[in-house]
Amino acid sequence: MILQILFIFLFVILASFILYFIYGIFMPAIKLQTIENQDPLFSQVELNYIGNTDEKNVEVSDKIAFVLCNPKRSFKKERLAYNGIQSCALFNSIYDTPNDCTFGCIGFGDCVKACPQEAILIKNGTAVITQNCCGCGECITACPKNIIKLVEKKEIGSEIKLCAAKEDCLTTCDKCNSMSKIEIPEQKYFKFWKSCYKILTQH
Repeated sequence: MILQILFIFLFVILASFILYFIYGIFMPAIKLQTIENQDPLFSQVELNYIGNTDEKNVEVSDKIAFVLCNPKRSFKKERLAYNGIQSCALFNSIYDTPNDCTFGCIGFGDCVKACPQEAILIKNGTAVITQNCCGCGECITACPKNIIKLVEKKEIGSEIKLCAAKEDCLTTCDKCNSMSKIEIPEQKYFKFWKSCYKILTQH
């Protein structure tokens, strides 16, 4: 009789311990892991790159954007040492230019942030439009220097004055008022992963 009571007592203790482990430790841990890994297919770096998936509709045209500033330019005077907020609009309102050309690209990437196609790169402190451009014109509005224009795609390869400066502009820029061909470089990056993410997150 005593052994039966002792066995029942031990069984109750063991069952209580198992229930406590399942509902008190194991299940909360599973829920916490689920919350922390809501998207286990992508790393945080990839998620930061993808950004907001709620993109607005982009109007596509038969034109392509082009920056009237040569990315191969150089100056005899050094570029202004600036460590503030990287905003072309803000910088333009205070300093006007980081060098001695008041017409050229500031190079802090307001147009890069505005582009829904991620079609703009910054090279040598100058915005460069790539083949991903759809001609929506969002970058034109974002540029405080008004040096981004839309051109017909058939004009790619033709020679134009790749500079927005006036003829009497006083600057040490070696590309001031120079003629150059319209070149649209190809941009390669993992846009495939962005497409995969959109497909997997569709409800």
